[in-house]
Amino acid sequence: MKKYKIAILDDHELFAEGVSNLLSYDADFLPAFICTNSKNLMLYLENETIDYLLLDINLAKENGLDILKKLKNDLPELKIMILSMYQPQDVDIEFNTFIGDAYVLKISGKDVLLDALEHMKNGVKYFDPNIIKKIKAQDFFTTQLQLTKREKEILKLIAQGKSSKEMAKLLFISELTIKTHRKNINEKMGTKGIANLISKSNFNF
Repeated sequence: MKKYKIAILDDHELFAEGVSNLLSYDADFLPAFICTNSKNLMLYLENETIDYLLLDINLAKENGLDILKKLKNDLPELKIMILSMYQPQDVDIEFNTFIGDAYVLKISGKDVLLDALEHMKNGVKYFDPNIIKKIKAQDFFTTQLQLTKREKEILKLIAQGKSSKEMAKLLFISELTIKTHRKNINEKMGTKGIANLISKSNFNF
Protein backbone atom coordinates (compact mmCIF):
# COMPACT_ATOMS: atom_id res chain seq x y z
CA MET A 1 0.00 0.00 0.00
CA LYS A 2 1.30 3.43 -0.94
CA LYS A 3 2.16 5.77 1.92
CA TYR A 4 1.68 9.44 1.18
CA LYS A 5 4.67 11.50 2.28
CA ILE A 6 3.82 14.65 4.20
CA ALA A 7 5.90 17.71 5.07
CA ILE A 8 4.84 20.31 7.62
CA LEU A 9 5.87 23.96 7.42
CA ASP A 10 5.00 25.71 10.67
CA ASP A 11 7.09 27.94 12.91
CA HIS A 12 5.46 26.46 16.01
CA GLU A 13 7.59 23.34 16.26
CA LEU A 14 5.70 21.76 19.14
CA PHE A 15 2.42 21.99 17.21
CA ALA A 16 4.06 20.59 14.05
CA GLU A 17 5.57 17.69 15.97
CA GLY A 18 2.18 16.93 17.50
CA VAL A 19 0.53 16.79 14.07
CA SER A 20 3.40 14.65 12.76
CA ASN A 21 3.04 12.19 15.64
CA LEU A 22 -0.71 12.01 15.09
CA LEU A 23 -0.27 11.19 11.40
CA SER A 24 2.39 8.56 12.12
CA TYR A 25 -0.36 6.29 13.49
CA ASP A 26 -2.25 6.34 10.19
CA ALA A 27 -1.31 3.60 7.74
CA ASP A 28 -1.83 5.86 4.71
CA PHE A 29 0.52 8.67 5.66
CA LEU A 30 4.23 9.04 6.27
CA PRO A 31 5.33 12.24 8.06
CA ALA A 32 8.59 12.93 6.24
CA PHE A 33 9.79 16.40 7.16
CA ILE A 34 9.13 19.25 9.58
CA CYS A 35 10.51 22.73 8.97
CA THR A 36 9.99 26.26 10.24
CA ASN A 37 10.80 28.23 7.07
CA SER A 38 10.50 27.90 3.31
CA LYS A 39 14.28 27.91 2.75
CA ASN A 40 14.67 24.60 4.57
CA LEU A 41 11.67 23.19 2.74
CA MET A 42 13.11 24.13 -0.66
CA LEU A 43 16.46 22.57 0.26
CA TYR A 44 14.67 19.38 1.23
CA LEU A 45 12.69 19.31 -2.02
CA GLU A 46 15.89 19.51 -4.07
CA ASN A 47 16.57 15.87 -3.21
CA GLU A 48 13.25 14.52 -1.96
CA THR A 49 9.63 14.43 -3.06
CA ILE A 50 6.49 14.76 -0.98
CA ASP A 51 2.83 14.23 -1.72
CA TYR A 52 1.30 16.70 0.71
CA LEU A 53 2.37 19.87 2.47
CA LEU A 54 0.64 21.17 5.59
CA LEU A 55 1.33 24.90 5.54
CA ASP A 56 0.77 27.59 8.14
CA ILE A 57 0.12 30.98 6.56
CA ASN A 58 1.03 33.10 9.58
CA LEU A 59 4.78 32.51 9.80
CA ALA A 60 7.11 34.68 11.86
CA LYS A 61 9.13 36.12 8.95
CA GLU A 62 7.27 34.90 5.86
CA ASN A 63 3.86 35.08 4.26
CA GLY A 64 2.48 31.59 3.87
CA LEU A 65 0.24 32.69 0.99
CA ASP A 66 3.33 33.71 -1.00
CA ILE A 67 4.82 30.28 -0.33
CA LEU A 68 1.56 28.65 -1.46
CA LYS A 69 1.60 30.58 -4.75
CA LYS A 70 5.25 29.77 -5.44
CA LEU A 71 4.87 26.06 -4.74
CA LYS A 72 1.70 25.76 -6.79
CA ASN A 73 3.53 27.44 -9.66
CA ASP A 74 6.72 25.36 -9.35
CA LEU A 75 5.16 22.07 -8.23
CA PRO A 76 1.56 22.02 -9.45
CA GLU A 77 1.19 18.33 -8.58
CA LEU A 78 1.95 18.98 -4.90
CA LYS A 79 -1.20 19.00 -2.77
CA ILE A 80 -1.15 21.75 -0.15
CA MET A 81 -3.32 22.11 2.93
CA ILE A 82 -3.48 25.43 4.74
CA LEU A 83 -3.44 24.66 8.47
CA SER A 84 -4.13 27.90 10.28
CA MET A 85 -5.64 29.54 13.32
CA TYR A 86 -7.22 32.17 11.03
CA GLN A 87 -10.48 31.98 9.10
CA PRO A 88 -10.00 32.48 5.31
CA GLN A 89 -11.78 35.83 5.33
CA ASP A 90 -9.40 37.06 8.05
CA VAL A 91 -6.49 36.74 5.61
CA ASP A 92 -8.39 37.85 2.48
CA ILE A 93 -8.87 34.39 0.99
CA GLU A 94 -11.96 33.84 -1.16
CA PHE A 95 -13.44 30.39 -1.80
CA ASN A 96 -13.57 30.91 -5.55
CA THR A 97 -9.93 31.95 -5.88
CA PHE A 98 -8.32 29.65 -3.29
CA ILE A 99 -5.52 27.76 -5.03
CA GLY A 100 -4.74 25.35 -2.21
CA ASP A 101 -6.28 21.90 -1.87
CA ALA A 102 -7.63 22.16 1.67
CA TYR A 103 -8.08 24.70 4.44
CA VAL A 104 -8.23 23.42 8.02
CA LEU A 105 -8.36 25.38 11.28
CA LYS A 106 -5.93 24.52 14.05
CA ILE A 107 -8.78 24.50 16.55
CA SER A 108 -10.31 21.49 14.78
CA GLY A 109 -9.72 17.90 15.79
CA LYS A 110 -7.99 14.88 14.33
CA ASP A 111 -11.06 13.72 12.42
CA VAL A 112 -11.24 16.97 10.43
CA LEU A 113 -7.54 16.77 9.56
CA LEU A 114 -7.83 13.17 8.37
CA ASP A 115 -11.03 13.94 6.47
CA ALA A 116 -9.24 16.78 4.68
CA LEU A 117 -6.34 14.50 3.74
CA GLU A 118 -8.77 11.89 2.42
CA HIS A 119 -10.46 14.50 0.23
CA MET A 120 -7.07 15.67 -1.03
CA LYS A 121 -6.15 12.09 -1.85
CA ASN A 122 -9.26 11.88 -3.99
CA GLY A 123 -8.61 15.21 -5.68
CA VAL A 124 -11.49 16.99 -3.94
CA LYS A 125 -11.01 20.47 -2.46
CA TYR A 126 -11.84 20.62 1.25
CA PHE A 127 -12.86 23.37 3.67
CA ASP A 128 -13.07 22.85 7.43
CA PRO A 129 -16.72 22.49 8.60
CA ASN A 130 -16.09 25.33 11.09
CA ILE A 131 -15.29 27.60 8.13
CA ILE A 132 -18.44 26.57 6.28
CA LYS A 133 -20.51 27.16 9.42
CA LYS A 134 -19.19 30.70 9.81
CA ILE A 135 -19.74 31.51 6.13
CA LYS A 136 -23.33 30.25 6.34
CA ALA A 137 -23.94 32.28 9.49
CA GLN A 138 -22.58 35.44 7.88
CA ASP A 139 -24.64 34.79 4.77
CA PHE A 140 -27.73 34.32 6.96
CA PHE A 141 -27.24 37.66 8.70
CA THR A 142 -26.14 39.61 5.63
CA THR A 143 -28.29 38.15 2.87
CA GLN A 144 -31.41 36.70 4.44
CA LEU A 145 -31.89 39.13 7.32
CA GLN A 146 -30.13 41.98 5.52
CA LEU A 147 -28.41 43.18 8.69
CA THR A 148 -26.06 46.08 8.20
CA LYS A 149 -22.43 45.96 9.29
CA ARG A 150 -23.25 48.07 12.34
CA GLU A 151 -26.22 45.88 13.25
CA LYS A 152 -23.99 42.79 13.10
CA GLU A 153 -21.46 44.50 15.36
CA ILE A 154 -24.19 45.27 17.87
CA LEU A 155 -25.64 41.76 17.65
CA LYS A 156 -22.22 40.31 18.43
CA LEU A 157 -21.87 42.59 21.46
CA ILE A 158 -25.36 41.63 22.65
CA ALA A 159 -24.34 37.96 22.48
CA GLN A 160 -21.28 38.88 24.58
CA GLY A 161 -23.54 40.37 27.27
CA LYS A 162 -22.65 44.03 26.71
CA SER A 163 -25.09 46.70 27.89
CA SER A 164 -26.29 49.52 25.66
CA LYS A 165 -24.03 51.91 27.58
CA GLU A 166 -20.99 49.65 27.06
CA MET A 167 -21.79 49.22 23.38
CA ALA A 168 -22.15 52.98 22.89
CA LYS A 169 -18.72 53.49 24.42
CA LEU A 170 -17.09 50.74 22.35
CA LEU A 171 -18.63 51.89 19.07
CA PHE A 172 -18.37 55.64 19.75
CA ILE A 173 -22.07 56.27 19.21
CA SER A 174 -24.91 57.37 21.48
CA GLU A 175 -27.07 55.04 23.60
CA LEU A 176 -30.10 56.30 21.67
CA THR A 177 -28.48 55.12 18.42
CA ILE A 178 -27.78 51.75 20.02
CA LYS A 179 -31.42 51.44 21.08
CA THR A 180 -32.55 52.30 17.54
CA HIS A 181 -30.28 49.62 16.07
CA ARG A 182 -31.52 47.06 18.60
CA LYS A 183 -35.11 47.86 17.66
CA ASN A 184 -34.27 47.39 13.95
CA ILE A 185 -32.50 44.07 14.69
CA ASN A 186 -35.51 42.86 16.67
CA GLU A 187 -37.82 43.70 13.79
CA LYS A 188 -35.64 41.98 11.19
CA MET A 189 -35.14 38.87 13.32
CA GLY A 190 -38.72 38.72 14.51
CA THR A 191 -37.71 38.59 18.18
CA LYS A 192 -39.24 40.14 21.28
CA GLY A 193 -36.68 40.72 23.99
CA ILE A 194 -32.99 40.15 24.65
CA ALA A 195 -33.24 36.45 25.58
CA ASN A 196 -34.73 35.49 22.22
CA LEU A 197 -32.35 37.82 20.42
CA ILE A 198 -29.31 36.16 21.99
CA SER A 199 -30.75 32.71 21.30
CA LYS A 200 -31.30 33.46 17.64
CA SER A 201 -27.86 35.08 17.33
CA ASN A 202 -26.02 32.00 18.63
CA PHE A 203 -23.75 31.79 15.59
CA ASN A 204 -19.98 31.73 15.23
CA PHE A 205 -19.39 35.30 14.02
